[in-house]
Amino acid sequence: MLTPSVSAVFLLLLATMGTAQRVRLRGGSPHEGRLEVYHNGIWGTVCDDGFTSAAARVVCYMLGYGRAGVFIRNRYGTGSGRIWLDEVRCSGTETSIVNCRHSLWGKHDCSHFEDVSVSCTSGPRVRLVGGNSPREGRLEVYYNRTWGTVCDDHFNNSAAAVVCYMLGFGHRGEVIDNRYGAGSGQIWLDDVGCSGTEISIDACQHDGWGSNDCSHSQDVSVSCNLAVRLVGGNSPREGRVEVYYNRTWGTVSRFFQ
Repeated sequence: MLTPSVSAVFLLLLATMGTAQRVRLRGGSPHEGRLEVYHNGIWGTVCDDGFTSAAARVVCYMLGYGRAGVFIRNRYGTGSGRIWLDEVRCSGTETSIVNCRHSLWGKHDCSHFEDVSVSCTSGPRVRLVGGNSPREGRLEVYYNRTWGTVCDDHFNNSAAAVVCYMLGFGHRGEVIDNRYGAGSGQIWLDDVGCSGTEISIDACQHDGWGSNDCSHSQDVSVSCNLAVRLVGGNSPREGRVEVYYNRTWGTVSRFFQ
């Protein structure tokens, strides 16, 4: 049996965990709405100062939707009562919003017009348009309920690898310049810089959603075709080795006797 002092500490830890771990989305669907956090027995809102899609991913992880989330500004309007958190800054890998940097609970310089909304539908979605297969085409990104294109400034094979990973083709991709032509409408991203290990293009560096100095003639195209294939065999497991490089499939010279 726990001693009184140990019991008190144990109960205090449980209470602290309970207040730190609960979030909900209000005004939309179970996957989308105004963010509210539970602290000290009271539900309250979160100010948008410093809040990004990295913080949204932490919220969605807490709700059981995985690390796919988007900060959708103040789409679901104003809450009421407490504003619990301000200046929330997350890397996106935290398991709870309380593990992110933030102001003290209840300390803020906001009004409810700045209450954060979050979408956990699927995070930023990507697709490849105009190609002969789902593995190749002009890159388009779905954000704020609108499909748009991506500028080719600084976009490289590491960024292409992130796109291909999002599409389920593994961390391997290639920029194929503007092969599939110009899109139309919104240009969502510019100056995208990725290491190649990110799980979403939103986790890469970029100029901000909708901020660009491009035209659609610079819309980037991406290929997620495999870099190695086996051709001419009786099954997918054997055949002549071919590699894909510089937009061309080629063979490999025999390198052993």
